Formats: sequence, C-alpha cells, structure tokens
Amino acid sequence: MKKMNRFFPALVVVSWLYVIVMMLRPVEVIAVHQNHSVTDILVKNFPLTNKGKIEWWKENARKLDKQHPFLLNRKGENFWVTIWDFKDGYQQEKPDDTTFFPSHSTDHLLCFEDIKAEERCIKKVNWLMQVTRATTGTMSYSMEGASYYQRPNGPLIREEH
Repeated sequence: MKKMNRFFPALVVVSWLYVIVMMLRPVEVIAVHQNHSVTDILVKNFPLTNKGKIEWWKENARKLDKQHPFLLNRKGENFWVTIWDFKDGYQQEKPDDTTFFPSHSTDHLLCFEDIKAEERCIKKVNWLMQVTRATTGTMSYSMEGASYYQRPNGPLIREEH
C-alpha cells in the first residue's frame, strides 16, 4: 500500500509535466498551398484551445502573408484560409481502405494540384480551423464545435449555434 501511495502522486506529476511540455511546443508550419483566394496551411503542434488557435492566427498571420501572400493587405477582398493537422503527412490519392464496405471514392482526401509527386493529399478529417475575411473586413474563425467573428476594431464574439 505504501508503494501505491508514492506511485500515484508521481504518476500525476509526470502526467502534468507531459501535458505542459506538449502544450508549450511551438507550432510548426509544414507547407502552404494556395489556389486563388483560398489558402491551405499544414501545421504540426497546433494549439488545443479555441482561444489558443485564434491567438496563434493573430500573432502569425502577417508573417505568413509575407512569405505566402493571401490577400491580407488588400482591403475589400475576401480570403479563406484553412488550417490542417499534418500528423499523417502526405498520402497517395487512393480510396480509403479502412472502411467496412469497399469504395472507389477519394472524397476523404484533399489533394494539392501544385504538388507533382504521387503523395500529394491529406486526410480531410485533419481539419483544425478555418479563417475567413469578408469584404466588410469582418473576420470569422471556425473550429470544431465553435465559431467566432470579429468586426474591424470590434470585440471577438462567439456565434451561438
């Protein structure tokens, strides 16, 4: 019993340290793919919370725009940015072999035409966040289970569904 009394607190401390280390890892931008006003950003180590995701975007949008212009600086124009988790890497365009019924569909993949290699697709289930700007300048942030919008110089407002 005494061993258990020492083991459990140590396990809790180690678990918390692991969570803290995982949350403090910097976001790694793997690739940016653009098609007109639509941009797909592939990342690793994206923040876990909605607040963290929006803050990351606000802190990094200008830097990303300098490296890969996607209309941030043009007032009165829309843009759409989708951020994807790159945890599975690029894959070949082929049907999903994990489904119960055989299928010839590749609808589960998003493939990038600017990549000429066979492995040029990612799984759509790895969607993390979408950022859009309307012609009015209103920013919208959508992620799993929540949507937010912000008018120019206005507060960030959570949309009720």
